Amino acid sequence: MKFLYIGGSDTFSKHELGFIASLKLLGDVDVIVISSDIKGSSEKLKVMSDNNLNEVKVLKLGIDATYRLLLRAGRLLKALKEYLGYYDAIFATPREPLVFSIALRRAMKPKPPIILRLWSIRAAKLKDNLRFGAYDDVAIFLPSVIANGLYIALSNASITLDHATHSFAKLVYPFYVKKLYRVYPPYGYVYVDGLSKSDEEVISLIDPLNDYILILTTLSKHGPYLKFEARPHAIAAYSLAHKLRDTDVVLAGSSYEDWVRVFPEIKPPKNLHFIGRGFSDQVLEILYRKARLVVVPVTNRNISNRLLEALFFSRPVLTSEVVRFMHPELEHGKHLYISRWDNIVEEIVRVVNDDTLLSQLEEGSRDAYVRYFSTKVNALSTSKILGALKR
Repeated sequence: MKFLYIGGSDTFSKHELGFIASLKLLGDVDVIVISSDIKGSSEKLKVMSDNNLNEVKVLKLGIDATYRLLLRAGRLLKALKEYLGYYDAIFATPREPLVFSIALRRAMKPKPPIILRLWSIRAAKLKDNLRFGAYDDVAIFLPSVIANGLYIALSNASITLDHATHSFAKLVYPFYVKKLYRVYPPYGYVYVDGLSKSDEEVISLIDPLNDYILILTTLSKHGPYLKFEARPHAIAAYSLAHKLRDTDVVLAGSSYEDWVRVFPEIKPPKNLHFIGRGFSDQVLEILYRKARLVVVPVTNRNISNRLLEALFFSRPVLTSEVVRFMHPELEHGKHLYISRWDNIVEEIVRVVNDDTLLSQLEEGSRDAYVRYFSTKVNALSTSKILGALKR
């Protein structure tokens, strides 16, 4: 089989790269990326996932709005003759990629089905975002419901990536229930040969460390994210380092300079290590593999790349209660450890000192990924969806 994937800048997110890798189990896949953040180019990317290295052809189109896309659609179609051949299906993300998919399909014979990758609905996260002070979301609730309903209507099928988004879509769009499929995504990343200077610097920082507690957060951000996510995560890391003087705590995604900016009056303990950001996924793997416990606080009810990473690397995971809404199949104490945020530090201390529980969580993490998220599971689900569309 042969597939065409059309997405925006979210194409390079872990869950979409993992899905693209899963399509390689079924045949060939071409990728078109539409975004204002990129320059037009064509290249071959190496995508790594649980099915090893996958080479995919990627065409990048630097277009920043739907109306510009429509104005240029005719010229683009002429330039995309090699993409107008036979495809078994087109997978598209919302907004411009979906619009372009429809225009592209009109020039194809036969016309393949369009399957929407609905990885998030803004309206579905209203409760979470209001808690973070994002009050503008009240005004966009109805437009979000209408827009996503239109995206589903224009596609032949829609794949949601988590249970919360899927449940919201079924509730709000009952007339499209038969179009909706829930498939948890695999993990994937762009593989780059060699190590950069920043990679080598990070490796030198983590090389002497072992069996640490790993927390990933970004203190360089501003606004509601810093106030309601990054700052509380960093405070939890600081509290852990104080309680567990003989245990290293690694804060990845944030530098010491970020800490000084956010907490100018607080000196971090010596066992709290700052790894920074901007390193490759190859280094990220080393960071995960050496961790005794990975703490993944999840605050929004849509797919979490951090959780996906931790499961992919088979690390013991401690997370927050929101995960119950996203992946209800994941069992507390078996696949991961679910804690309430108000006592998360005490729970981390208890878990990290329990070797038997950590061993169970490591095995459970591996089992959860293989059972619910892997490229094999996604390939089988994709085959079933394509079979249903042919009936």
